Amino acid sequence: MSEIHVMLKVGENRLEGLFEKGEIASVSVIICHPHPLYGGSMDNGVVSTMQRSSRKMGWGTLRFNFRGVGRSDGTYGEGKGEAEDVRAVASYLFEQGTKELHLAGYSFGAWVALKALGLGLQPASMMLISPPIDFLEFSRLELPAKPCLITLGSQDDFCTFDSLQKWLSMQHSAEKFARVEVFPDCDHFYGGNEIILCKRISAFLKKHFKGNP
Repeated sequence: MSEIHVMLKVGENRLEGLFEKGEIASVSVIICHPHPLYGGSMDNGVVSTMQRSSRKMGWGTLRFNFRGVGRSDGTYGEGKGEAEDVRAVASYLFEQGTKELHLAGYSFGAWVALKALGLGLQPASMMLISPPIDFLEFSRLELPAKPCLITLGSQDDFCTFDSLQKWLSMQHSAEKFARVEVFPDCDHFYGGNEIILCKRISAFLKKHFKGNP
């Protein structure tokens, strides 16, 4: 199967996305892109890498443009609006038959994915690629008590290892559920590290999820 272009209704607006149903139709992953105000979109290379990794599991994937990006209606929502977008995308997937939902985000997308938990989403896992802890406010965001992969580069100025460890030390579920992967000689943008990132995500998913739920 391959991705198909979709336009999702969000109230009076629409969101542009790329949806692949997957061989295991009951499991889907929402993939959130980097900051809209800095050129982030669903076509980002790291987002594409995350999509390929999830597709290898046979799961459905949906990457989409936040409000105001590409052909998506609306304007930048300062994180709150984008979290509502994630909830709307989840509703679409549930309508398509998804029973097990996973959340993934890169940079700003990781921040928004965590904010979406406050709107009632209960993912089976989370993949947070370089959550920008040194750039955005994370102090009130909580990891779920579910498997969570967190990756960062050793030269990432937006997510330093010390800042991440400090945040994780305040997370009740981190010690049991969070796995941190540090990429040596890598910055926030993963240039030249996409293949390794794909393998790390695939290994994480295969360890925690096998076959149909």
